[in-house]
Amino acid sequence: MTLADRRPRQAAPQSDQALDLVLATVSVIARDGLRGLTTQAVAREAGVSIEGVLRSVGSTDALVDAALRYALDKSASVFADLAAGASLDNFVEHLTDLVARDPDLQVFQYELILESRRTPRLDPHVKLLYATYIEATSQALTRLGITADEDLTLLVYSAIEGFIMHQLVAKDRPATERAIERLRRILSTAR
Repeated sequence: MTLADRRPRQAAPQSDQALDLVLATVSVIARDGLRGLTTQAVAREAGVSIEGVLRSVGSTDALVDAALRYALDKSASVFADLAAGASLDNFVEHLTDLVARDPDLQVFQYELILESRRTPRLDPHVKLLYATYIEATSQALTRLGITADEDLTLLVYSAIEGFIMHQLVAKDRPATERAIERLRRILSTAR
């Protein structure tokens, strides 16, 4: 099964307003958590009326679904960029840039992951999120010339996730870069 097979079947938002609502949803959840997500909060963030949100998307559940599709597509492209460089040196640069470019997108995903423990409806989304990232990690490692079994792939993905969380919380990019550099050196011996 490929990444494309695992992605939700609905198309990404087509209109500028739909994309604005998705970005507003990501921002609201990153700032206020999933429990702070209301149509009013998204409308305020996007600068549209509540009726506009409801007419365009329909519900907060639909907003979460669209925001998750957006996050998966956006993050999958980062993994593709990382692998396209076919260099372990790019690995360090791309991962720290991922957080620096769009920290709200990363926080949004962590909020979904944590909330899924209390909200069973989110569990399939989180499983899709993890499956997508683990597969993307495997593909990136393969393109980098590293034979990765399931255990190595999970180890590398878990390290990446930890690096992202560390950079988000500690806000210490140099420390994150040093840790990723150490992982890069370890991985260079796995070829």
